[in-house]
Amino acid sequence: MNNVLGFLEAKLMPLAAKTAQQRHLCAIRGAYVSFMPFIIVGSILLVISSFPHQGYQQFMSHTFGKSWSAIVEIPFNAVFSTMSLFISFLVAYRLAEHYKEDRISCGILALVSFLILTPFIKVADGGGITVIPVEWIGSKGLFVAMIGSLLWTELFCWLKRKKLTIKMPDGVPPAVQESFAALIPALVVMILVLAIRIGFEHTSYRTIHQFIYDVVATPVRHYGTSYFGALMTVFSITVLWSVGINSGSMINGIIRPLWMENQTDNIAAIQAGVTPPHIITEQFFDMVWMGGAGATLSLVLAMLIFARSKNMREVARLGAGASLFNINEPILFGLPVIMNPIMLIPFNLVPLVLVTVQYLAMKIGAVAVTTGVFIPWTLPPVLSGFIVTGHLSGSLMQIVNLLIGAMLYLPFIRILDKQYRAAESAADSHAAQLAKQE
Repeated sequence: MNNVLGFLEAKLMPLAAKTAQQRHLCAIRGAYVSFMPFIIVGSILLVISSFPHQGYQQFMSHTFGKSWSAIVEIPFNAVFSTMSLFISFLVAYRLAEHYKEDRISCGILALVSFLILTPFIKVADGGGITVIPVEWIGSKGLFVAMIGSLLWTELFCWLKRKKLTIKMPDGVPPAVQESFAALIPALVVMILVLAIRIGFEHTSYRTIHQFIYDVVATPVRHYGTSYFGALMTVFSITVLWSVGINSGSMINGIIRPLWMENQTDNIAAIQAGVTPPHIITEQFFDMVWMGGAGATLSLVLAMLIFARSKNMREVARLGAGASLFNINEPILFGLPVIMNPIMLIPFNLVPLVLVTVQYLAMKIGAVAVTTGVFIPWTLPPVLSGFIVTGHLSGSLMQIVNLLIGAMLYLPFIRILDKQYRAAESAADSHAAQLAKQE
């Protein structure tokens, strides 16, 4: 085990650190972090409008009118139906921030480029023609939004570095100079984007959106959100945490675009009154990560009940409050779990078992599938299971997961507890001898 830890520390930590700092991944992760509050607020409104209780729905309809739920869902639809527009702007903004370039110009350029690539439909509407963007500005357009924003921003910054700009005379205000400096790079990017759109109109796909969705996004999403993909996700997070790398935000930032469309499909199914089609969503993992990475609330529970050493009981008491809100650094570093050959075995094993049990339970219909609504990651377990599934079976599943995790952690806790008790006994004996000598 020590050899494995040495290998991870020597080889995996530098690679993970470089990946975490990679500018394109940071830009995508930063974009989603910036947009996440609006997604959560929209999801809360969806929970309010579609809470699965007949008495609640009747009361709300009687109090606010039959169309109350449609009104409450307007902000939700405004966020989720136009998600790609915001992400295209934010990804370019964050990448330009890395290059210390004009963030607003890059964000607007990426947004305009996305709209150039996006097919429009024309609808006769009384006095004239209304131009309406179609489905690709929602979650289905995320891949084009993200990849495009990275490419257009890179090209824009490269052209500026090559001095392909309009040079204004001295004395012109800096804001005006910056605007004119962006003219030629922006023009080149927009001409290229227009050429790409025209080129794809002569293919069977008709748009780059359809091409990316069929050739790239759908296969990647299929395998990334499969049972095997779920196992690889949790294992990647715990194995990086094993050597002290806070990997949750890094891994989630990479995979979140794959989950996003599954969640959108599930939300649409809930609104239509049918069973959500996808098991693997971000909320599926929210149900697993009780107490944080490694499902360490199970570890805390087992320590509180079975540990006898002063050290373990004290760590459990101090970390219990934070663990209820899925913050587990006090446990990971206080016990410790990180770089501990004994505890790293269950730390990596428990999430794999919980994913398997939960996936099978949802697959056979014993537990409700997650609805796709977003929740704050600090929402306590059991409550979070009920909210993300809209059903008591979600809470019961988390309770079962807690017990399974505690049982898997228990044998390893006993080994560590025995070591701590022996050390404490030796320390007490030594202290007693010193007291006698005095």
